[in-house]
Amino acid sequence: TLSASATVIVNPIPIVTATLVGETICSGTSTNISLTSSVASTQFDWVVTSQVGVSGATNGSGNAIVQVLTATGITNGFVIYSITPTANSCIGSAITVQINVAPKPVTSFVADTTYCNGETTSITLSSTIPGTTFTWNVASSNVNTTTVLPGSGNSISQALNLINNSNVGSVTYTVLPFANNCYGDPVSIAIEVNPIPNVSLAIEDTDICSGEMVHID
Repeated sequence: TLSASATVIVNPIPIVTATLVGETICSGTSTNISLTSSVASTQFDWVVTSQVGVSGATNGSGNAIVQVLTATGITNGFVIYSITPTANSCIGSAITVQINVAPKPVTSFVADTTYCNGETTSITLSSTIPGTTFTWNVASSNVNTTTVLPGSGNSISQALNLINNSNVGSVTYTVLPFANNCYGDPVSIAIEVNPIPNVSLAIEDTDICSGEMVHID
C-alpha cells in the first residue's frame, strides 16, 4: 500500500482599501489616493473608466494615485478610477473611486487705469464661474491710504487723493477670486493718479487805461 501527503497553500484574496484626502479637489492640484491591503506585497493597478470635463487622469499602478487633474469647463468635472488588487497570483475584486474636480475662477475686470486727483475708481470684477467672490489687497504710493483700502465685493469704488499734489501717485489692487472652495490666481490692477495743475497769475499792473496792453504771466 502506498501513501503520500501533500501540502496545499491557500492564499488569501486581497481586498483593496482606498483612503482619500478629499473627494473634491481644485483644478490644477493633485489627487492623493492611498491604496492599502491586509495582504502583504499586494500590487494595485488602476484604469480610468470615466473622465468627464477633466484632463490629466491616466491608467497606472502603485500604492498611491497622485495625478494633477485640470477641469476643462466652468462646472465640476469628475474622474472614476477602477482599482484592482493582486497578491500571490490572486486577483481581488476591483473597487471604484470618484474624484470631482472644481474649476478655478479666473478674474476679469473692466477699469480705467488713469485718474485725476480726487476722482473715484470704477472697477468692475467678474468671472465665468457663477457665484465667484472677490477680495483684494492694495499697495499705494503718494495716495492717501484712508480711502484706498483692502476689501471685497464685485466692484472697487474708492477715492484717490494724492498726498503731494505735485507728484504722480499710484495704486495697485491685487484681486483674488474664490468659488467652489477654490481660489483662482491673483490679478493685479495698476492705477495711475495724476495731479491737477494749479494756475498762478502774475499781473504787472492792475490798473490800465483803455487801449493799453495787459501782461499776465
